[in-house]
Amino acid sequence: MNIKRLTCLTITGMMLLSGCSAGKTVNNKSVIASLDGDNVYADNVYSSLTSTSSGRTQLFNYTLDQLLKSKYPATKAMEENADSMVDSIKQSYKSQYSESEYEKQLEKDLKSSGYSSIADYRKKVVYSLQYAEMMKNYVKKHFNAVFDDYYKMATPRYISIIKVSMASVDAPTNTENDKLQEVKDLLKSGKNFGDIAKSYSDDSDTKNAKGSLGIVDTTNSLSDTYGSDVASTALTLTAGQTSEAIKGTNGYYFLYCSSTDKEKIKKELKNVDANSPLITYDNYMVYEAFKTYKITYKDKATKEAINKVINENLKSRAEERK
Repeated sequence: MNIKRLTCLTITGMMLLSGCSAGKTVNNKSVIASLDGDNVYADNVYSSLTSTSSGRTQLFNYTLDQLLKSKYPATKAMEENADSMVDSIKQSYKSQYSESEYEKQLEKDLKSSGYSSIADYRKKVVYSLQYAEMMKNYVKKHFNAVFDDYYKMATPRYISIIKVSMASVDAPTNTENDKLQEVKDLLKSGKNFGDIAKSYSDDSDTKNAKGSLGIVDTTNSLSDTYGSDVASTALTLTAGQTSEAIKGTNGYYFLYCSSTDKEKIKKELKNVDANSPLITYDNYMVYEAFKTYKITYKDKATKEAINKVINENLKSRAEERK
């Protein structure tokens, strides 16, 4: 892979998007843009990319993009998955807003989330699936080492939940308070947590599974559904421990940790797929994965710049694990 050529493609693309011209030589220097009579030389821009922190990061990210396109090209399944997600989002907005308003609201929410359009969102969904394939491949090849680090850093455990719904958490009705007290008394009596959840929990997502949330770790999104206090408490419970009542979203919650057994969790996560927490728990793992590919750099400065990005991030990773 000729990284310098890829760099030039990136720069040229950036200049074309900004409406500048390119393609001439002045004093034997390649001009990649001209604006108001001033020339922008390839050597200067390239030097900026390799000598500044932000430039090196851009260079690494672009090289990573090319690696994904080469080794993990978008498949039909990825495209269909992205289309399905886009359709689901559109249908959700159509159900909430009028025909004349839903597109405006969708566009507004997309922009507030960093997407320029629904097409941009779809493109990034496909990219994320390509990225997941690369990480999944890395994790499968290094499963034992990755899992050991995951178990240490992400503190996984099996958690179950009981919800007692309330129209207003700060002003519960007598009936709501009575149910909350009944659940407290049942838990105090030693009755099985799962049986209580199945009979009393108001959480429709887990009720029929006896309250089971499965494996919960630092990647969990419990706060989105149940509230931040529920999410943080889940990570503090030890095996066999039940929490006190926790005020959360639309009610009070009880949590129970059934196990933190390493081998049990390892067995369940052995089948690595795109939804595995093993590919998302460590933001630095991409640098480890990148290092496993043999990339030929025809330019020393580019190689040094990219290696610097990798080494700096892996140093931060090591510090995080002290």
